[in-house]
This record gives sequence, structure tokens and C-alpha cells, in this order.
Amino acid sequence: MVQNKDKSYFYGRRTFSRILALQFLYKTEFNPNSNSEIYMNDAKLILNEIKIDGFDDDISNYDSGDIDYANKILIGVNNQKNTIDSIIETFATSFPLKDVAIIDKNILRICILEIKYFELKSEIALDEAIEIAKIFGSESSAAFINGVVDSFIQDIKKNKEKI
Repeated sequence: MVQNKDKSYFYGRRTFSRILALQFLYKTEFNPNSNSEIYMNDAKLILNEIKIDGFDDDISNYDSGDIDYANKILIGVNNQKNTIDSIIETFATSFPLKDVAIIDKNILRICILEIKYFELKSEIALDEAIEIAKIFGSESSAAFINGVVDSFIQDIKKNKEKI
């Protein structure tokens, strides 16, 4: 996210894709029968909702590739939800999954998906998750997400060393 003196906007197209996916994952927590695919018009509506919160960006900055990546995240989270949730439960030892805030849980799901299944560099995935948590989560979300994902990353590194 970039801030000028008057407005904030997203600097990364993938950041916007992650935010689209997060919005849809959040929505499906309350309405499991809702549309499970994002279209450009959905992205435009979400971007307009975010503008209300002080962000100023235009849908013309994004294209079908950005929507495709958001849908790839949705499909990945839905297909791997049990495995990803198990990982969250393993590394969020202080909180049962049912007690983790919906936004935090879905940011974690996206981040873990990108590290484990998309093979995105863990530092990039973690940085993105923290920045998104700062925007949409509570005051403690970024620290919580950092702790869970960092523990997951350290476990991956430890297991690679054993091989």
C-alpha cells in the first residue's frame, strides 16, 4: 500500500488480487452458497467499497490476469482448506481455529496457500499478509499473522535441513 498526503492506494496488482480473494473468502464465511468466482464487475464493486475507506484506485489499473490470480487463490483455498486449517491450528497454538478472527484466518489461508502450494517466496507472502492485515485486521492482527506464518516458515526450513 502506498500513501500520499491525501489518499492511500495499492501499489501491487497481486496485492489487489489477494484483497479480492480475501473479500470473497470473508463473504463465503457468512454465505457458503455465494458466488465462488470473481468477475471484473465484482472487482470494481469491491474497489469502490474500499474507496469509501480512503483508498483511491481505479479498476482500469487491473486486468483479467489480476482477476485470474484472485480466482486461483479462491480455488486453492477451497481445495486445500482442511490442510491449510490444520497448519494454522498447528502454529496458532494460543487460539483454536474457531476463535481466530475471520479476516485473520483468511489472510493466513491465502499466505499459507501461496507459500505451500504456489511456492511464492515466504518473505514476500508474509510481507503481503502483514500489510493486508494492517489494512483490514485488528490492531493485533499483523503481529498474530506474523507469528503464525513465521513459525510455519521456520518449520519448513527445519524440515528441509533434515533432508
